[in-house]
Amino acid sequence: MILPKAFEINMQKLLGKKFDEYVKSLSKTAKRGFRINNNYIKTEDFGVFFDYEYSKIDGFDNLNNLLTDEKVGNSLAHHLGLLYVQEPSSMLAVESLEVEEGDTVLDLCSAPGGKASQILDKNKTGVVVCNEVVRNRANILFSNIERQGFRNAVVTSLTPEKLADEFEEVFDKILVDAPCSGEGMFRKDPATINEWNEGLPEFNHQRQMEILQEADKMLKGEGILVYSTCTFNIEENERTVYEFAKNYGYEVLPLPKKVQDKVACGVQYMGDKSTVLCGRVFPHNGYGEGQFIAKLRKKSEKICIKNAKKQKNDQISRNEVKIVQDFLAENVNIDKYNLYKIGNNIYMYNNDFAPIRNGIVNFGVNIGSIEKNRLVPHHQLFKAYGRDFNNIINLEKDDNRIGEYLSGNEIEVDAKNGYAVVLVAGIPLGGGKVVGCRLKNYYPKGLRV
Repeated sequence: MILPKAFEINMQKLLGKKFDEYVKSLSKTAKRGFRINNNYIKTEDFGVFFDYEYSKIDGFDNLNNLLTDEKVGNSLAHHLGLLYVQEPSSMLAVESLEVEEGDTVLDLCSAPGGKASQILDKNKTGVVVCNEVVRNRANILFSNIERQGFRNAVVTSLTPEKLADEFEEVFDKILVDAPCSGEGMFRKDPATINEWNEGLPEFNHQRQMEILQEADKMLKGEGILVYSTCTFNIEENERTVYEFAKNYGYEVLPLPKKVQDKVACGVQYMGDKSTVLCGRVFPHNGYGEGQFIAKLRKKSEKICIKNAKKQKNDQISRNEVKIVQDFLAENVNIDKYNLYKIGNNIYMYNNDFAPIRNGIVNFGVNIGSIEKNRLVPHHQLFKAYGRDFNNIINLEKDDNRIGEYLSGNEIEVDAKNGYAVVLVAGIPLGGGKVVGCRLKNYYPKGLRV
């Protein structure tokens, strides 16, 4: 593997005598990992669904090393949403955020959704806003959240500046997994080496500062911000943390002990000892590919809590409300919910977080759309509320009909006519409509095998 000369010089300064260890590690196989989705399954029950070799990451209940090069994206466990494949070191940023149930959290640079779904798995009762500025990547982000059955995600596609206009000092915690030069990806994806150039760290530093400036506007006083990158250089890491903390009134905090055990300490920048509290993962450490993590607290005691700008829900008519309410009463056992319509889609959310109109990809759970005076359910409704459906088709995990269903075919069922959810050993896979003894398949075409 041929590294850019300027990059080598930077890494030699950073690593000193350990530089040779780093270079040797690049010839080894990249680390792979995954998170077990506890929204659907307990960690101790997961092995029943997963036939690939893996090992638990020390100190974390549902984080694992994947010990095979085989692709698991078409496995039943993946279709069910029981796991999210993720590079091991990248999971440490969310662990550093220390999310608690009921928190209002923003994942500002969220696609493809690994960190967002990790946050959601820890916080099923609060609101989690997952933002991705590029719309097609935001759609991928939503698909990953949908697959794992989360009910409380707000997926947006806005620039940080426009998002800050909507949310002024709203969030308890913010994750900024910033765009970076990707030096920590060289072993996993050697093509990224060709994208690196000597001016990239400085360019990214300026962009990172702009993003953090907007994040600051959205964080409550005393709130927690975790900043992470998948790169090594000081310009995009300690320098960014130092300048942001100094200019915007933040204190750098120690990383949680279980994260400290997996990282190398940061380095001093401009004589500021607090940047030593940051952490890096290097490939030669043996834990993962490459990650930088800093945890900061906003010193300001001002807590605005303005929430999002209130929007009148004038798009949904009384007739549409009745159609949705009748559908849910007939098909799904849900006590309380709020309805909101954006475009042709009607969403359900169960908290007091005020909807916004612009840039919404998803708000809570997409119930479906109304066509010809009837509701056509969305796949997300089956995934998020499948266990609450009245009409359930529960298949064992070795049932041949699962493969037929995933291929988009109709399957024979023993269920009453009407909308039904397909569960596999109690876990939602998707939905359909029973007519006679056949289930008309509603599994999305883009997900079929």
